Amino acid sequence: MGFTSRKSMWQLVFSNILKRPTRTFVSISAVALGVVLLLVSVGLSYGQLTDQAERARRIGGDLMLQPSEASLFLAVNGGTLPIEIQDSLRSIEGVQATTPILVKFISDGFFSLFGIDRESFHQVNDGLGFVEGRMFEQPSEVVVDTIYSSVNDLSVGDSLEILGYDFSISGIYQEGTAARVMIPLETLQDLNGTPDKAGVIFIRVAEGASIEAVEARIQEQLEGYKITKTAELQSLLTNTAPAFKEFLTATSLISITISFVITLLAMYTNIIERTREVGILKSLGASRMYVLQLVLRESVVVCGLGVVVGFVMTSLVLKGLLMAFPTLPVNIMPVWRLVAAAMAIGGGSLGALYPAIKAARLDPVTALGYR
Repeated sequence: MGFTSRKSMWQLVFSNILKRPTRTFVSISAVALGVVLLLVSVGLSYGQLTDQAERARRIGGDLMLQPSEASLFLAVNGGTLPIEIQDSLRSIEGVQATTPILVKFISDGFFSLFGIDRESFHQVNDGLGFVEGRMFEQPSEVVVDTIYSSVNDLSVGDSLEILGYDFSISGIYQEGTAARVMIPLETLQDLNGTPDKAGVIFIRVAEGASIEAVEARIQEQLEGYKITKTAELQSLLTNTAPAFKEFLTATSLISITISFVITLLAMYTNIIERTREVGILKSLGASRMYVLQLVLRESVVVCGLGVVVGFVMTSLVLKGLLMAFPTLPVNIMPVWRLVAAAMAIGGGSLGALYPAIKAARLDPVTALGYR
């Protein structure tokens, strides 16, 4: 009998998988669940970080000035600084323009509201494109992005209530810059009870000037403030997000554990049920290595199928989430798919290792007598 034949071994692998469809289905589903858990969790978490960083970068400033204890998460930043500080900033060599922004998170609707100064905002930002209407001109006017207007079925001229105040929509701009909704800075200052204050000031460096040199001059003249390069915001958010790395580690461990435990139980039960079959194989000359490889290959196939099913389920789950919450940012990088696949297959293989060793060590005589 050709126990060294790879073809015959793979035939046995697929035969064993198809022979027990219920257990195979449960094992594949469990591995897929681990993949979905990891990818959806990472996609939602990382999506929030990259979305905020990209929106801030597209405002146009090269540097951000904040209070010393302020968070890089603008939506949860409660600190403020006086807008008069712009006078000192504009006197620094290399500073071309500045614009103050007051940020408030609106829990009813789950979005960030920006209060901006129209004139200075245009000096820093040159990429805000309106698809309908115009920038606000009155204290009671508001502009919204395309996603917010689409989700809430809003058009130019419609009324929008924010913080108990009725606004009129003057324009709809292309999503991807700043916040979902923007109103005049002074209006938000009054509604927020923070007159002449801003949460962050975006600074545009003059063309040809060194950003690092300008940053150093600002730090020297304005001690006690936090200065951040907008180009580095994404990496800083990823590294400094509260418990972000711990969250990813915990999610990854849970995913691996699910694959490990389910595969261990499934393969161990499988080996117990197939004790007599293993005995027949060994009595016909199958070596320990042959039996070991047979069991491990079977687990790899099951885990591989679980990964494929997990990818499909992840797509379906994310589509469902985006249908329910269209403004929810999701970002799953290709590397995370590779990580999820490696974790699922690796965890499953580790789970199958003990049953494989147990099967390889079975005594043929004892195995043949097993009932």
